[in-house]
Amino acid sequence: MEEISVSEGRVCIIKTDKLTTVREGLDQIKTAIIDCTAGDKSGLSIDTFLYVDLSLFNIINSSLIGVLGSVLMNPNIRLIGLCGVQPPVRDILTRFGVLLPEKGDGFVAHEELKNNMSKVVTYETVEQGVSCLNPQHNP
Repeated sequence: MEEISVSEGRVCIIKTDKLTTVREGLDQIKTAIIDCTAGDKSGLSIDTFLYVDLSLFNIINSSLIGVLGSVLMNPNIRLIGLCGVQPPVRDILTRFGVLLPEKGDGFVAHEELKNNMSKVVTYETVEQGVSCLNPQHNP
Protein backbone atom coordinates (compact mmCIF):
# COMPACT_ATOMS: atom_id res chain seq x y z
CA MET A 1 0.00 0.00 0.00
CA GLU A 2 1.17 3.51 -0.72
CA GLU A 3 2.05 5.92 2.06
CA ILE A 4 -1.02 7.66 3.45
CA SER A 5 -0.91 11.24 4.61
CA VAL A 6 -3.63 12.82 6.74
CA SER A 7 -3.29 16.44 7.70
CA GLU A 8 -4.53 17.53 11.11
CA GLY A 9 -6.73 14.52 11.47
CA ARG A 10 -6.95 11.02 12.79
CA VAL A 11 -7.87 7.64 11.36
CA CYS A 12 -9.70 5.09 13.49
CA ILE A 13 -10.17 1.60 12.04
CA ILE A 14 -12.54 -0.79 13.77
CA LYS A 15 -12.20 -4.33 12.55
CA THR A 16 -12.57 -7.81 13.95
CA ASP A 17 -10.74 -10.72 12.39
CA LYS A 18 -12.33 -13.49 14.43
CA LEU A 19 -15.93 -14.07 15.26
CA THR A 20 -17.23 -16.52 17.82
CA THR A 21 -20.85 -15.38 17.58
CA VAL A 22 -22.53 -12.62 15.62
CA ARG A 23 -23.88 -11.08 18.82
CA GLU A 24 -20.44 -10.99 20.43
CA GLY A 25 -18.87 -9.54 17.28
CA LEU A 26 -21.53 -6.80 17.05
CA ASP A 27 -21.03 -5.96 20.72
CA GLN A 28 -17.27 -5.72 20.18
CA ILE A 29 -17.73 -3.41 17.17
CA LYS A 30 -20.24 -1.26 19.10
CA THR A 31 -17.94 -1.00 22.14
CA ALA A 32 -14.96 -0.10 19.96
CA ILE A 33 -16.94 2.66 18.22
CA ILE A 34 -18.03 4.07 21.58
CA ASP A 35 -14.46 3.91 22.94
CA CYS A 36 -13.11 5.61 19.82
CA THR A 37 -15.63 8.46 19.81
CA ALA A 38 -16.74 8.96 23.44
CA GLY A 39 -16.13 12.51 24.56
CA ASP A 40 -12.92 13.85 26.06
CA LYS A 41 -11.57 10.43 27.04
CA SER A 42 -11.21 9.34 23.43
CA GLY A 43 -8.88 12.14 22.40
CA LEU A 44 -11.06 12.50 19.32
CA SER A 45 -9.76 15.27 17.15
CA ILE A 46 -11.55 17.35 14.57
CA ASP A 47 -11.62 15.68 11.16
CA THR A 48 -11.51 12.09 12.39
CA PHE A 49 -11.99 9.44 9.73
CA LEU A 50 -13.77 6.39 11.17
CA TYR A 51 -13.69 3.11 9.25
CA VAL A 52 -15.85 0.20 10.40
CA ASP A 53 -15.34 -3.21 8.83
CA LEU A 54 -18.71 -4.98 8.64
CA SER A 55 -17.60 -7.67 6.18
CA LEU A 56 -18.13 -10.54 8.63
CA PHE A 57 -21.77 -9.63 9.26
CA ASN A 58 -24.86 -10.39 7.21
CA ILE A 59 -27.09 -8.86 9.88
CA ILE A 60 -26.68 -6.10 12.46
CA ASN A 61 -28.66 -5.16 15.55
CA SER A 62 -30.44 -2.02 16.66
CA SER A 63 -27.83 -1.10 19.27
CA LEU A 64 -25.12 -0.88 16.61
CA ILE A 65 -27.46 1.15 14.40
CA GLY A 66 -28.06 3.51 17.33
CA VAL A 67 -24.34 3.97 17.92
CA LEU A 68 -23.75 4.66 14.22
CA GLY A 69 -26.56 7.22 14.33
CA SER A 70 -24.95 8.93 17.31
CA VAL A 71 -21.54 8.98 15.65
CA LEU A 72 -23.16 10.45 12.55
CA MET A 73 -24.14 13.51 14.59
CA ASN A 74 -20.65 13.94 16.13
CA PRO A 75 -19.15 17.15 14.71
CA ASN A 76 -15.59 15.81 15.04
CA ILE A 77 -16.25 12.92 12.66
CA ARG A 78 -15.51 13.93 9.10
CA LEU A 79 -16.19 10.57 7.47
CA ILE A 80 -17.71 7.24 8.47
CA GLY A 81 -16.48 4.57 6.11
CA LEU A 82 -18.58 1.43 6.31
CA CYS A 83 -16.51 -1.30 4.71
CA GLY A 84 -17.52 -4.68 3.33
CA VAL A 85 -21.24 -3.99 3.75
CA GLN A 86 -23.22 -7.01 2.60
CA PRO A 87 -26.59 -6.46 0.84
CA PRO A 88 -28.81 -7.44 3.82
CA VAL A 89 -26.85 -5.06 6.08
CA ARG A 90 -27.08 -2.29 3.47
CA ASP A 91 -30.86 -2.77 3.40
CA ILE A 92 -31.11 -2.52 7.19
CA LEU A 93 -28.87 0.57 7.35
CA THR A 94 -30.91 2.22 4.60
CA ARG A 95 -34.21 1.38 6.29
CA PHE A 96 -33.03 2.92 9.55
CA GLY A 97 -31.63 6.05 7.92
CA VAL A 98 -27.88 5.48 8.34
CA LEU A 99 -27.39 5.16 4.56
CA LEU A 100 -29.25 7.09 1.90
CA PRO A 101 -31.16 4.95 -0.58
CA GLU A 102 -29.23 4.33 -3.79
CA LYS A 103 -32.11 5.58 -5.95
CA GLY A 104 -34.07 8.71 -5.16
CA ASP A 105 -34.39 10.57 -1.89
CA GLY A 106 -35.18 8.69 1.25
CA PHE A 107 -37.32 9.93 4.09
CA VAL A 108 -35.26 11.50 6.87
CA ALA A 109 -37.13 13.10 9.75
CA HIS A 110 -34.61 15.69 10.91
CA GLU A 111 -32.85 18.17 8.60
CA GLU A 112 -29.68 18.02 10.75
CA LEU A 113 -29.51 14.25 10.32
CA LYS A 114 -30.03 14.57 6.56
CA ASN A 115 -27.16 17.08 6.35
CA ASN A 116 -24.82 14.69 8.21
CA MET A 117 -25.65 11.64 6.12
CA SER A 118 -23.17 12.76 3.49
CA LYS A 119 -20.47 11.72 5.99
CA VAL A 120 -21.32 8.04 5.46
CA VAL A 121 -19.54 6.32 2.58
CA THR A 122 -19.39 2.61 1.80
CA TYR A 123 -16.28 0.84 0.56
CA GLU A 124 -15.60 -2.71 -0.56
CA THR A 125 -12.69 -3.00 1.91
CA VAL A 126 -11.03 -0.98 4.65
CA GLU A 127 -7.94 -0.72 2.45
CA GLN A 128 -9.98 0.88 -0.33
CA GLY A 129 -11.44 3.41 2.10
CA VAL A 130 -8.15 4.34 3.70
CA SER A 131 -6.44 4.64 0.32
CA CYS A 132 -8.91 7.42 -0.54
CA LEU A 133 -7.21 9.57 2.12
CA ASN A 134 -4.06 9.71 0.01
CA PRO A 135 -4.19 12.92 -2.01
CA GLN A 136 -2.32 11.16 -4.81
CA HIS A 137 -4.95 8.41 -4.99
CA ASN A 138 -6.41 7.98 -8.46
CA PRO A 139 -9.87 6.33 -8.24
